[in-house]
Amino acid sequence: MKNPNLTMMNELEVLRGHISQLALVSESEAPVISAYFDLCQPADALRSRLNEWATAARTTFPSGQRRAFDESRHEIEHAVLKDWPESCRSLAVFARSGSTPILRVMPFSATLDTHFQASPLPSIFPLVQLKDRFHRFVVVIATDENSRIFEVTLGAVSEDILTIRPEFGSRLGRDWGREHFHQKKRESDRLFHRDQVTIITNLMSRRGHNHLILAGNPRHVAGLRDALPKHIATRLVGELYKMPSGGDCSVVLEQAVATFIEAERAESHDTVTRLHEQVCREALAVVGVARSRDAILGGYAAELVISEELTVVDREDLVRLATASDLPIEVCEGDELLATHGGVGCLLRYRPDFLVTEAAKV
Repeated sequence: MKNPNLTMMNELEVLRGHISQLALVSESEAPVISAYFDLCQPADALRSRLNEWATAARTTFPSGQRRAFDESRHEIEHAVLKDWPESCRSLAVFARSGSTPILRVMPFSATLDTHFQASPLPSIFPLVQLKDRFHRFVVVIATDENSRIFEVTLGAVSEDILTIRPEFGSRLGRDWGREHFHQKKRESDRLFHRDQVTIITNLMSRRGHNHLILAGNPRHVAGLRDALPKHIATRLVGELYKMPSGGDCSVVLEQAVATFIEAERAESHDTVTRLHEQVCREALAVVGVARSRDAILGGYAAELVISEELTVVDREDLVRLATASDLPIEVCEGDELLATHGGVGCLLRYRPDFLVTEAAKV
């Protein structure tokens, strides 16, 4: 069943659309203000930070652009002071005045750090980072009483399926002896686990999930794990032996999100390792800002691998180019191996110099 408190938007699809459209924005005579707000902070504190930043940033623009800057700031201030629901934990706002105005207001259930930037083009890297970090995944919390299957999108629950486990306790001593009771209970557990796995498999196949986390009673976690088909078992990234408190699953879900983020970091490092191996073999990879840009523009890049520590100008330029080319983007945090390669690289579909060499042989 859907949780009405957490279905204010299909965030992942909306986010993808916004990133694609913002990546295609062209420069104009007016600057774009990109504002990210952590709505867990008081509204007055956020407005104060915005005004403090705007006072300093305004002086960096020529007098002819300051009116447009002020108009954009007022639009952003109006957006952040709206009465947002508690389920909305962060906000991204893009505003530009002038001949080609822009106003995009994007609420999220995931948390974003408060950050402002005024530049000729929208600052989309935090959105790309959010999309890469919080994809969809499935969490199953199994107890003796029930099993709850959660779909988590961008750090918030987007679907919640509850199934009740059959009750056997009243039949012990009345209809069945102890040995018969335990035999029936084991059989019931196997059937229940099998039914849960069917729901999990259908959900993950239908929605394209690549990650699964099992949580709850260790006995039921083991039963579910053993019942998973091979193609789903390979997507299992964590097990949490933690029970809900009085039916409240929020603490378990928070730990599941943390587990998922760690799994994502491990996958990011695996991607960097693959990039490094390809570079060492002078094979299907290039590193550095200039060569990565050439690979994207040349159409032979397969995936952009980029560090969040890369300079703002370079990372915005590269993620914009990669988004416009519909390339996968892997965002890495604090990866020392990627840092040795200048903080960015591309895995390649082919090497253009190889094609030139082969053509010369003909």
